Amino acid sequence: MKTKIIDCTFRDGGHLNKWHFEDDLVRSAYFAAQKGHVDYFEIGYKNDHSKTGLGIYGYCDEQQISSLFKCSEDCKLLFMVDAGKYTGYEIPDRKKSNTPFSGARVAAYPYEAGIAIDLVEKLYKKGYKVFLNLMASSEWSIKDLGVLKKWKHKKMLEAIYFADSFGAYGPVEISAFIKKLKKLGFRRIGFHAHNNLQMAFANTIHAIQDGAVYVDASIYGMGRGAGNLPIETLLGYLNKQGRREYNVVPYLDVIERFFIPLFEQYHWGYSLRSLLGGIRNIHPYYIDELFNSHNYTIEEIWSIVETIKEKCPISFSGEKLKNALGERFYIPNAVLTRSTIKEIEKDLKVIPAKDSFLLRSLPIKDTHKGKKFLVIANGPSIVKYKDKIKELIQKRNLITIGCNFLKDIYEPDYHLFVNKKRFLKYVSFVSKESTLLVPNFFGKRMVMENYNGPLQYIQIKPENNLDVSPIKGINQQVVYLNVATIAILTAFQMGAGEIMAVGMDGYESQDPGKLVYFYNEKDIPNDKVTASMRYGNMSVELKRVIDFLNGNGVSFTIITPTSHKKYYKNILV
Repeated sequence: MKTKIIDCTFRDGGHLNKWHFEDDLVRSAYFAAQKGHVDYFEIGYKNDHSKTGLGIYGYCDEQQISSLFKCSEDCKLLFMVDAGKYTGYEIPDRKKSNTPFSGARVAAYPYEAGIAIDLVEKLYKKGYKVFLNLMASSEWSIKDLGVLKKWKHKKMLEAIYFADSFGAYGPVEISAFIKKLKKLGFRRIGFHAHNNLQMAFANTIHAIQDGAVYVDASIYGMGRGAGNLPIETLLGYLNKQGRREYNVVPYLDVIERFFIPLFEQYHWGYSLRSLLGGIRNIHPYYIDELFNSHNYTIEEIWSIVETIKEKCPISFSGEKLKNALGERFYIPNAVLTRSTIKEIEKDLKVIPAKDSFLLRSLPIKDTHKGKKFLVIANGPSIVKYKDKIKELIQKRNLITIGCNFLKDIYEPDYHLFVNKKRFLKYVSFVSKESTLLVPNFFGKRMVMENYNGPLQYIQIKPENNLDVSPIKGINQQVVYLNVATIAILTAFQMGAGEIMAVGMDGYESQDPGKLVYFYNEKDIPNDKVTASMRYGNMSVELKRVIDFLNGNGVSFTIITPTSHKKYYKNILV
């Protein structure tokens, strides 16, 4: 069966300008579609006139549309109705009126299936060729699809469409959904692609090969977010495949005259935002809101998406998003209590012991030149993946630096403390096979009174300027005192050629109010605000340290699951 093409430029592209298009542009595009041998031209939405602020293509008034051009039977006009926004406004009976429209498309989210079916039947009885568009098709559950399966009047449809609304599909998902629709009893299937992952063209061709009888495309890919499949690409390809009826040149002319200026004005298409939306399979407006707030890093946006998908509807809700963000871990611009500030200051202050001293040299410097290091921090992942971690240590002959309390799970080559209270609490658990590492500000008396094994000192110099180098001479210049980042810098001083880390888990997505350890760290206040600031400080210091490493040609990766996603490399899971 010959695949038919719907040009959805002005319906989908209207999301960018509220359907305010120049009539001359629309006329020229329609005539290009006609000459290009496109079957349908979807010119806009039907909306109630009580919804103000839209251009004429947001209402699709019959008289206004009829005044633009004389419709050809070779290129029929369509409008779309959003089932969830239909308020019962009158749509003319095609049998009794001189409407320019041959057909209508009804768009529905999963929870609107029943409403959509009623509207399809209503429009069919009015004489329209009717299409049902399943928006966010990846989110249609078995229960949602069950409503369609029970529908007795499937033959009313010209076609059932499924939309890759968030641009997350690949060919495998296309094939699977087409099979799903066929099992439900639908024979005429259409596909609407979005281009978040640059897969709109490949997915559309795959859908055609799998039997789709309708596909969508838009001029220059115009559409919300990443945009759609460019119709000129589709027509050019089909023409090269022997479908000589398709003529791309009229579209190229329209692009040159109208769409290049439009693109410069509205900038649709591939972007970091659209890429994130496609990878994470989420409504583009949620991603836009996160970016537009200027409060969140890419890493935080990546992590919060799961909470949004759990707490917010598939279609965008600003109110639900606000509530979801209130439950997340890291809250920007948090109002800090005095007690919180004091707790944070504890991590920033280095209080030297009375017998603290300055090192004249650094005995550990370049002791393991070019070797691979593993820093073992204290997140729950070091317990969950302990067998794989130990296997990796042995297989790759890694030099290991353990941090704080490791119980009896690991016997690292070196064991580091930078906090006096944790040193006194956990030093008795240090393996006899490990060399203890402590900072010079601990002094000698406290260390000697509590430990009698192999020992090396490192030298830490507190700083309050993020622009200073983390290493200067034998000094570690530290802005935020954290044992894991100190361990990373110590590995560098020892001559590391590559540094990996485990147990730098950060915070858990299922409990976004807490930093996590594999043991019960009662000495660390872990309320949401304090944890937020600790995590923020840690993230800034970690970035400063890793930027330094990279600038010196030393790679760093966290190899157990972590909220510090940009450093994560999955080699264990």
